[in-house]
Amino acid sequence: MEFVTTCLPGLAPLLAEELVELGISVTETGNAHVIIDGRQEDGLRVCLWSRLAERVLLPLVTLEISAEEAPEALAAALDWPALVAAGAPLFLNLEHGKGVRGDNRISTRRLARALPPSLRVSDSELGACCVRGRLDEDQAHLWLDLAGTPLHRRGYRLAGGRAPLRENLAAGVLRAGGWHRQDRPSMLLDPFCGSGTLLIEAAWMAGGVAPGALRQDYGFMAWRGCRRALWEGLREEAAATLRKVPSLPPLKGFDVDNRAIQYAMDNAERAGVRRLLHLERRELGALRQRDLGDTGLLVTNPPWGERLEERERSAWLHAGLGRLMGQRALNWTAVLLGTDVTTLDRCGMELQSQHRLLNGPLKNYIRVYRPRPPVPEAPLRVAPEPGFAPPEGAVPLLNRLRKNGKHLRRWLEREDIQSYRLYDRDLPEFNVAVDIYGDQALVQEFKAPSSIDPDKAKERRQWAVSAVRSALAVHREQVHLRTRERQKGHRQYQKLDSRGQYKVVREGRAHLLVNLNDYLDTGLFLDHRPMRLRLAQESAGKRVLNLFAYTGAASVHALVGGARRVVTVDASRRYLDWAACNLALNGFSSDAHPLERADVMSWLETCREQFDVVFCDPPTFSNNKSRQDFVVQEHHGELIRRILKRLEPGGVLYFSCNFRRFELDESIRRWYQVEDLTQWSTPEDFRRHGLHHCFAIRHGETP
Repeated sequence: MEFVTTCLPGLAPLLAEELVELGISVTETGNAHVIIDGRQEDGLRVCLWSRLAERVLLPLVTLEISAEEAPEALAAALDWPALVAAGAPLFLNLEHGKGVRGDNRISTRRLARALPPSLRVSDSELGACCVRGRLDEDQAHLWLDLAGTPLHRRGYRLAGGRAPLRENLAAGVLRAGGWHRQDRPSMLLDPFCGSGTLLIEAAWMAGGVAPGALRQDYGFMAWRGCRRALWEGLREEAAATLRKVPSLPPLKGFDVDNRAIQYAMDNAERAGVRRLLHLERRELGALRQRDLGDTGLLVTNPPWGERLEERERSAWLHAGLGRLMGQRALNWTAVLLGTDVTTLDRCGMELQSQHRLLNGPLKNYIRVYRPRPPVPEAPLRVAPEPGFAPPEGAVPLLNRLRKNGKHLRRWLEREDIQSYRLYDRDLPEFNVAVDIYGDQALVQEFKAPSSIDPDKAKERRQWAVSAVRSALAVHREQVHLRTRERQKGHRQYQKLDSRGQYKVVREGRAHLLVNLNDYLDTGLFLDHRPMRLRLAQESAGKRVLNLFAYTGAASVHALVGGARRVVTVDASRRYLDWAACNLALNGFSSDAHPLERADVMSWLETCREQFDVVFCDPPTFSNNKSRQDFVVQEHHGELIRRILKRLEPGGVLYFSCNFRRFELDESIRRWYQVEDLTQWSTPEDFRRHGLHHCFAIRHGETP
């Protein structure tokens, strides 16, 4: 007999390999099908043992006829009672091929009406003899479907979470990574395991469990031409494999969603492999070296997102995954399933092989990677010698930059700092700030008053850029220039450019995104560095609240420090999207750690959650459409009192603000424990021009 074994488009080469390993004779491999020659037993064995197949079709008839005349002609071409087992229903499905107009359902009904009246036609595949057909422009075909319901339905999954993965697609991902081989890796890990399909398929594949071991219904069981003794014996053989699953390499699955982990446990229990899987609620960013062996296979379907902002988060999540693999799993292989090549490329790992396929309407890619070791990025420091001789007018600034660089160098090396302020308006004629972000420099010019000649201001701006390039010995492309002026209303949120170029900088154990061109602020306030690092040290196991959160840098530090839960609140959608990307880059999910877009004062009124640590860095002034404008000096007392209602006894509020003339409300000092951290929290690169005030505030009266 000749059988047509179908699969997801693009998986046919892997399916052909699998069938050959099963001892099946393959005669043709297409894109979504493999044709095999064999006995009836071979067709049944594919149904029970193929992990990648979707259906096994036995050709019944092909007619040279137009699509319009085909349904009745097909009905007359077969001895239908000889095809359907006694008492079994018949399921029909007639589809139109490319270029054939009309409704599939109408053609199917015409075929059913032309059949002998003794046949009972069913709307369900379950328990039925299944016949499928296709009408082309000049041909009509019928096949007997030995599978009945699609073969990817193994029988162990009752619930699938948000985006369940087809079992045969999961098996294809595992085969692409080499998990089917006898020399398989010593561990398998899925950090986004969802309902556990990849892990269960991995356990069955490594344990030799037949994918049809649990299925109770096949189309061949209602086929009159199939010997009952044959299919009963083959089904018992498949079911027996589930009763003798051997010990396997460690199979670990993690997910941020508790419900998904419970689904995975339930599915694994039904699949008979619960004892073989380690399933735990854990985020990617919380994985440690002890969770990984020396060698292994990471196989996963990371969240990919439907909306634009979700896809951007997914891309940064892939970047974080690639960095983690390069740091902690250099000898592993990674197999990723995704829908967007740009997102997959963001992982930064070395591509070994790729399979393109269609999963319903979606294009999917199975990519096999080898991790790359991280390349240490040396942050910019002032060079021992100037890179070139700048214009004479730039020499005073060059000398000051060199002096500042020499003063900061030892501190920068000791504290392992990548981003810092090198210069801040030290010289009256150069009203600029120079900040370093990894291997990039940002020159921020403070807009000259109208009394200054514009041509002279432009010349000094050019001198400033030349001095910075010479002091750091860098190319022009590494120096970014922007002009700052006092902002009103929402102008501080407006774009200055549209390059969309984000750079990753490291601060402690956190990796953060900065943008040096598009917005007035870069996304990272450098003067708050000590406070963020302190949050990382103090947040382990705690609930953390970040108010006026900006791009969520403090939230990321709390999470990499082991915070149990972090809530991030800000009124700007743009900054919250940025914060979500920062979380994703470090392997954390905004589903588990909410990003709340709200006015902070109003949000605190309705919040009922308690926190152990709160970080609050309000603006000096903020417009508000729904209530009076926020002025930090005037309203900070009420703000702090509302925060402390949400603070657990023994907890701490770190309150910071950048209003130079700020004075803390005396009632706060009188009723709460207040520790002034301003001097401690001002880093070495901001000592001359301290930009903020900072306090630790706790419950209880001052002793």
